[in-house]
Amino acid sequence: MSFLWLANADPATAWAHHTWSDLFTRPDKSRMLVVLPVHGFADHGLGLPLEAEEVVGSAVLRAAVAASVGQTQLLVLPPLRFGAAPYSHTHFGVDAETALDTLNEIVTSVKASGFSRVLFFNTSPWNAELVSTAALDARTALDLRAYVIGSAGIGLGFHPADPNRVRTQAVAARLLGRAPVKSSAQADVRDTDFRPGYFGQPAPASPDPSLDPERLFSEASAMLSGLLDEILAHGTPHEPPAAVPPPAMPPSVTVEQGRELASMTAEQLTAIAGKSKALVIIPACAIEQHGHHLPLGTDAMLNKLWLARALPRLAPDAPVFVAPPITYGKSNEHLGFTGTITISARTLRRQLLAIATELKALGFRQIAVLNTHGGNSATLVATLREIQTTLGLRAGMLSGHYRPAQAPQEQAFGFHAGEWETSLMLAGAPEFVRMDRAVCEYPSRIDAPGTLRPEGAAAVFAWKTSDVSKSGVMGDATLATPDKGERWLDESSAALARKIEGLLAG
Repeated sequence: MSFLWLANADPATAWAHHTWSDLFTRPDKSRMLVVLPVHGFADHGLGLPLEAEEVVGSAVLRAAVAASVGQTQLLVLPPLRFGAAPYSHTHFGVDAETALDTLNEIVTSVKASGFSRVLFFNTSPWNAELVSTAALDARTALDLRAYVIGSAGIGLGFHPADPNRVRTQAVAARLLGRAPVKSSAQADVRDTDFRPGYFGQPAPASPDPSLDPERLFSEASAMLSGLLDEILAHGTPHEPPAAVPPPAMPPSVTVEQGRELASMTAEQLTAIAGKSKALVIIPACAIEQHGHHLPLGTDAMLNKLWLARALPRLAPDAPVFVAPPITYGKSNEHLGFTGTITISARTLRRQLLAIATELKALGFRQIAVLNTHGGNSATLVATLREIQTTLGLRAGMLSGHYRPAQAPQEQAFGFHAGEWETSLMLAGAPEFVRMDRAVCEYPSRIDAPGTLRPEGAAAVFAWKTSDVSKSGVMGDATLATPDKGERWLDESSAALARKIEGLLAG
C-alpha cells in the first residue's frame, strides 16, 4: 500500500483518490454504497501496536470489496480514527458527543454530494453504540439508507470479552509481520455481567500457535464480501450473487518502531524517554475538492509528502514524533462541489483539544500542528491558544515556514489547486494529477479597482468557493511542472526540518 493512500482501498473505490468532477458525473450515485471505516487506537491486551484495529479492518475490507460482485458500486472513505476512548488502554479518543458529531457531519457531507446509502464498518468495541446511533440519525434526519457492520460480526472482534479475540490477535500479528509482545499490564476488568461492564485494562491474550491466520482472514473477508453484496441488493430486485473465490491474505508488512505514535505498542509509547523535551507533530488535513485535475485527498497527501521528506533530514535520535492525523477538516466553503467532506469548527476544535490532552497525559509538553488546509487555520490557531493556557503546553503551527517564488498574481490569489499544489503533486504523486484538465481561475486580480478582496486585504468578504470559481481552482494550475514541484518540495521540506530543529533547540 502506498504511503499516500488515505484508505487501504483500491484506487477505483477510494473516495479521496477521485476528483470532485469524477464523482459528480457518476450516473449511479443513488445505487452507490459509501463505506466509512471507523477505527480506534487501543492496547486491547493483544501485545500489538495501537493501530491494530485499522491494520486488520482496512485489510479485510479491501479484500472483501475486491471479492464483491458489486465492487463497482462501492466507494471507501478515509477512516475515521477519533472516536470514544473511555479506558486507560484506549488512546487518541474524543468525548462521545464529539465522536457522534463527527460521524453525523461526515455522512451529512456524503448526502450533500448526492449519495443516498452509507455503511459504517466499525472495528472499535467502544464505538459500537455511537455508530448505531449515527446510523439511525442518518436514516431519520437525512433520509439516507444506513447500514452497520462490526468486525466482531465477521469473526474479528477486539472486545476483551470477545470469544474470537485470540483469532483477531493471530490475524493482526500476521498482517503486521510481528509477534505479539507479552504485556506486564495488570488486568482491570469488573462487572462484566452489568452492562456495559468495566474494562479498564483487558487481560493479556495468549497467542494460539495452532491458529491459521490465512484461513481466518479468508473466512472473515468472504463473510464481509457477502454482507456487502446483500446490502447492495437491499431493496432492489436481484439475482443471487455469483460465487467468488475466497479473498487471499495480503503480504505481511513489517512495521518498525519509528516516529508514528500509533505504530507503537502501549508499553513502547509509555517507555519513550525525554518526553518533556520531545516534539509531537499533529497533521491537520482535509478531504475536499481541488478542481477537475487533483484528487479530493490532495491536502492529506501533501501533508504526508512533507513529513516523508522533512523527517529523514533530522538526526535519527531527534525526539520528534507524529500523532494520528486529523484527516477531515473544516471545508464547508467547498460544499456544493461533490466529494467534499467537512466537519464543523466545533468538532475540529474538540478533536485537537482531545489529542493535546492525551499527549499531555502521556508526558509530552510540546506539540506542533502541520496544517495543509487554509480553512482549518483560524480554528486551529484559536484552539492552540486555548491549549497553551489551559494545558500549559508549548503549542503552535508549523505551517507558513516557506513561500515559493511565484508571479505576484499567483502568490496573492493562487491559494487552492493552483501552481503550488499542482506542482507539488506532480513531483510527489504524479499518478493522481490530470494536467489535461488543469485550468486558470482567480478569485480576484491584484490590479482590480478598489481594495475589497476575498483574502489578504484591509477589507475582506466571506466567500464560498462557488462564489469565486466555477472549477474549484483558485490559481493557475496550468503553470505547474514536475521540476517546480520537486524543487519546492525539497526547499520546503528543508525549511520544515529547520523549523523543527529550532523548536527542539528552544
